[in-house]
Amino acid sequence: MAATLYHEIAQELADFFLLTGHGGLSVISALCLNFVSGLSVLLGAIIVVAANFTTEAIGAILGIAAGVYIHVAASECVPRIDAAMDRWQDRVLSVLMFALGAIPIGLVLLNHEHCEG
Repeated sequence: MAATLYHEIAQELADFFLLTGHGGLSVISALCLNFVSGLSVLLGAIIVVAANFTTEAIGAILGIAAGVYIHVAASECVPRIDAAMDRWQDRVLSVLMFALGAIPIGLVLLNHEHCEG
């Protein structure tokens, strides 16, 4: 639970900075959009719990969702990050920030029921 919370805090902060920095939104607009986005996740979780999917179906849904994130990262985010890198310190910082978001996900998967054979 703590790893999931840690990951979500990092993701919401990144979303906020993306909306205010690159998106040009005001702080209030970015906070409102982040809140609505969070509510959509909650709605999706309620639907999945209410529909009583099998663990195999949930695993497939999670795999498809992961593919969407990888596609967006590879096609939209990585080229912009690469273009913004001026110094080697920036590249090291970007790798550290990636690890800051990826490690909690890995920790959650260590004891995850969908990942056991």
